[in-house]
This record gives sequence, C-alpha cells and structure tokens, in this order.
Amino acid sequence: MTDSSHFSAIAQQHGFSGAAASAALAAIEGRLADRGVATRRLLFFRSGAASASGAAGPSGAAPQRPRLLLAFRSADAALAFAQRSGIGSAPRLVTLSLAQALAVLLQRPEIGALLIADDEGPRGPDGLPPGIRVGRDGLIDLLAGVTP
Repeated sequence: MTDSSHFSAIAQQHGFSGAAASAALAAIEGRLADRGVATRRLLFFRSGAASASGAAGPSGAAPQRPRLLLAFRSADAALAFAQRSGIGSAPRLVTLSLAQALAVLLQRPEIGALLIADDEGPRGPDGLPPGIRVGRDGLIDLLAGVTP
C-alpha cells in the first residue's frame, strides 16, 4: 500500500471520500511547493509511547493542550534543533512521508497540528522554529471540501 493510499484509507475510516483525501493531500503539497518545500520524507523525534500517544501522564490527567507533530526536512536541521533545545544526548529520529504524517494527524485528535519546520530562521516565542503549520481542523476542513 502506498503512503497516499494509506492516508486515503484513514480518511475513509473517518467518513471522508478517497477523492477528498487525494484533493487534500494535493492541496497541502501545493502549499509546501509554494514555499519551496519539495521533500518527500520528513523527520520526527521519537518519544516514549505514553507521550507519543497523548495518554494520561503520571498524575492520571490527560494532556491539557493539543500536541504538536514537529517535522524537519533534514537530519541536520532536526539535530541542530535538538542541540539548541536540550533534547537528550542521542535523540532518535524517525522518517515519515507527508501522507503518513497527515494520517497520524487525522487519527490522533490529541495532536492539534503538524509543523513542518523551516531549515533556518529564528525560533518564535514558544521556542519552535518557523515553518508551515497544518492544523488538524484545517485538514478536516480540506477533507470536507472547505477551501481555506
């Protein structure tokens, strides 16, 4: 199964058509292309199972704010971010395609957005790099045929 057909299958499980999934994926790829992003694979930091799933923490409480899926276009950018942010001594990276990342965003309501970080640029006040943000609500709107 290709990554785009996997995303289509996930979209169909959520009540959207395969054609809507293809159109949404094409629209997001177009946004990326407009910004000069032509990468097929994105890099993500791998974290523990509980934090990755958005499960309750040690106190038993659910996360209070939506999680962010932070993607990098290159290993160098990801590792530079890890070093500046103090993310462990040996951060682990995993690669996903854009379609796979969108499938995760759709499947996990606790993830509020996908941020595809720019390779360069100053961090914002929240400590995150600048980049292209795809919100879960925006993805659902695209799948529903609503043009942003």
